Amino acid sequence: MAEKPRKNGNVSALQSFKETIESLVIAFILAFVFRAFVVEAFIIPTGSMADTLRGAHFRLTCPACSYQYNYGFLPEKYHWAKGYLPPRPISIVPQRLQSGALPICPMCGTQADISYPQRVYNGDRILVLKYIYQFTDPKTWDVVVFKNPTNPSENYIKRLIGRPGEKVELVDGDVYINDKIQKKPDHVQQALWIAAFDDDYQPSLPADGRGARGFGNLPFSPVTENSAWKLDLLRHSFEFQGNQQRDSLQFDPRHLRKILRCFIAYNGPDVISQLPVISDLKLEFVLTPNAESGKIFLQLGKYGQVYSAMVDFDGTCSITNETTGEMLNNGKFPPLTAQQPVKVSFANLDHSLYLKLGSNCLRYDGPNDAAAWGYKTGQNMPLPTVALTGQNGGFTLEHIALYRDIHYVNTQNGYQGLATETNPFTLDKDEFFVLGDNSPQSLDSRFWSAAGLGNGHKSYRQGTLPRDYLIGQALFVYWPAGYPIHRRFPLALIPNVGEMRFIH
Repeated sequence: MAEKPRKNGNVSALQSFKETIESLVIAFILAFVFRAFVVEAFIIPTGSMADTLRGAHFRLTCPACSYQYNYGFLPEKYHWAKGYLPPRPISIVPQRLQSGALPICPMCGTQADISYPQRVYNGDRILVLKYIYQFTDPKTWDVVVFKNPTNPSENYIKRLIGRPGEKVELVDGDVYINDKIQKKPDHVQQALWIAAFDDDYQPSLPADGRGARGFGNLPFSPVTENSAWKLDLLRHSFEFQGNQQRDSLQFDPRHLRKILRCFIAYNGPDVISQLPVISDLKLEFVLTPNAESGKIFLQLGKYGQVYSAMVDFDGTCSITNETTGEMLNNGKFPPLTAQQPVKVSFANLDHSLYLKLGSNCLRYDGPNDAAAWGYKTGQNMPLPTVALTGQNGGFTLEHIALYRDIHYVNTQNGYQGLATETNPFTLDKDEFFVLGDNSPQSLDSRFWSAAGLGNGHKSYRQGTLPRDYLIGQALFVYWPAGYPIHRRFPLALIPNVGEMRFIH
């Protein structure tokens, strides 16, 4: 039997090395192609999309209520170069500004503690699906990356609002396309709710102890003197002890006027009194029935009309316009069980009303135009109202929270933006309209003050994003600001897994 030829050891090693190099080259080429044509990593440079996406920022914890929030870092305030990230903790505000207004907690209004330095965290690092818009048109509410039309060397990221041929109009902070309000998909809306009040984060302050925004203690109070409502400030719970008559808690309107302003803690202490009041709200809590029967009513007022959502422990639910007495919708869900908690929420949002009981939802879609809901352009509208009412058997409420919707302002630094209530903006072919989630401080289609720049002395219409400048769709936050190994170590290398997320 013939003996098989043996391989020379040097030849075999050389062949293996060659195959390894070839594999690495191929992998490098594939990675390069993937990056160039499929997915590319970007870093968020500014806070124009905060808090959906964050640029360089401080992470702050309120010294009074322990609420955690983000505050944007601007190197220009410190006379540092744009994009500079200090390697060591620094003062939250420059020394020359410390006598002025400080960052404040969005939950209780307490000023930030500046007695010790804070670390600056980098902006979110995201993956962008490139060239997807070569094959499909962008959808309304997509978060898109594009070349800044006024300076094409910069990449911007915003939320796409208007598409070619559409008429865009911002009415009382809402987006209207071709005279119809644009309702946000659920996954987008969840990213845009802003907490205005959370009973789990209320400070124990003395009677005269108020934060920088004049917030007091618990803003809910009984309407009647001998109320069946008992508010436990220490346990952060509301208990209704039972009453055959309807018995209500009212949210203090003075407190509402403060917390419903279009205030973003990320921006620092804006002149709050000059910001518009937001009327699209969501009231939410965990309900635990203490009896076999009972009812709870959640009430939200908008433009002088009061809308009420009723939950009966037997599972009967309804949505009513209490001002007119009109029943808007009703339904029957599985009955509630005593001592079994269930999450309940009621939202007045984009001209629709939503009552959610656990995983069940009762919905009413109203008229598309704002006037049919009672809105009058150019007039001061009534302040929104919030109330809770109990009847019959007792129950306990925990984790009570009030959220407000995003509100797109029409003016910024005295400049009147595009697509206002009285001056809609119609897009031409291959033109898009984009807005930042950080509505009060976002340089976007509303406030681009110059025409876009193109090749060969070509220009693009002011306020428009040309199709040519679309790069792709923001897909995933793969590296939110991490955690440092040690407070003296300049790099935050421990991944923040809990903040990794798809972008909506």
